[in-house]
Amino acid sequence: MTELRPYFAPPPPPLTAGARFIRGFKRVGMVVAGLVLLVGLFVSYILAREAQERAEKRFSQATCIASLVRNNRPLERKSYDRNQYDFSASGCPGYSFDYEPVSAALTAASSRAPAPLEYAIEPFSIGAAVSIGLAGTAFLGFWMLGWLCAGFTRD
Repeated sequence: MTELRPYFAPPPPPLTAGARFIRGFKRVGMVVAGLVLLVGLFVSYILAREAQERAEKRFSQATCIASLVRNNRPLERKSYDRNQYDFSASGCPGYSFDYEPVSAALTAASSRAPAPLEYAIEPFSIGAAVSIGLAGTAFLGFWMLGWLCAGFTRD
């Protein structure tokens, strides 16, 4: 019984200087890639939210203009261009239909209201894909830089 020794795994061999260099650049690449991904997703979220809000405000202003036309209320004209309507002065605030004819607002009002997240999905998904691609490129760039500086050694 005294001849049995406890089992232990042999320690891993020490890393070479080049392998340490590559490992350091990989870690820096992971941090930079994480930051790029977080910033990209945040910007994508902001742009998606703005696109959805813009579509909802456009529909809201269109329905307001349609109700004014339906009730035969006069639409104000712009002071600097008497050929254009000033929908904000007429009681429908917004800028969605500036320099557009009334028929464009009536067409937009006759369509359906924007669904929740209808206009936000596309900008967010494109932004997320670009963010993932940029994060991957940043990681690979740092890994390759470390590999190049380490003299093309193995990991």
